[in-house]
Amino acid sequence: MVPRKIFELLRSEIIQGALPPGAELKQEELAARFGASRIPVREALRLLEAEDLVAFGPNRSAYVAALSAGEVDEIFHLRLLLETDCLARAIEKMGEPDLALIERARRRAEIDADTSDWSESDLAFHEALYAPAARPRQVALIRRLRMTSELQAPAYQRLPDETARWLTDHEAIVAACRERHADRAVALLRAHIEGARRIVLDAMRR
Repeated sequence: MVPRKIFELLRSEIIQGALPPGAELKQEELAARFGASRIPVREALRLLEAEDLVAFGPNRSAYVAALSAGEVDEIFHLRLLLETDCLARAIEKMGEPDLALIERARRRAEIDADTSDWSESDLAFHEALYAPAARPRQVALIRRLRMTSELQAPAYQRLPDETARWLTDHEAIVAACRERHADRAVALLRAHIEGARRIVLDAMRR
């Protein structure tokens, strides 16, 4: 089996939680499972490492990456910097078509809030907010930071416990965007992200 196929299969299992954070990935066992030599397995693990999904420890042992509380805190700090900046830039350029797309994404997030699709729809809402800024690299960084924290910090799954709060935040952010109150929209987004950071870090510390 080629490295790319092994990479795709393992990546899917990590994303779905079948391989949890901290799980050891033994190359000889993976080679036997996929009917391959250890060389394509090692290459697949390196591809996963490049996506921050796998970490290598002593003796070249591989593990599904797991974040410390400090690393999660750093990720949220970076998200605050990138996302508030992106929203501030986006509001300057928002037209009615943009606001219509944002509202559609907000409603979808509301519908999916109590389903397993909550995270994907929430991300789609945030990306709709930032799209008018026309900063694709910045949005890609935001997406990667968020994916990293979701996959490697099981405490991230505590966020749906505060669904009502997040949906209220979304409504307030959209209202501020419609009124072109950039400072208010950015402040609301900052509080929104900081609230998520508190919940995740509190859950990790417990």
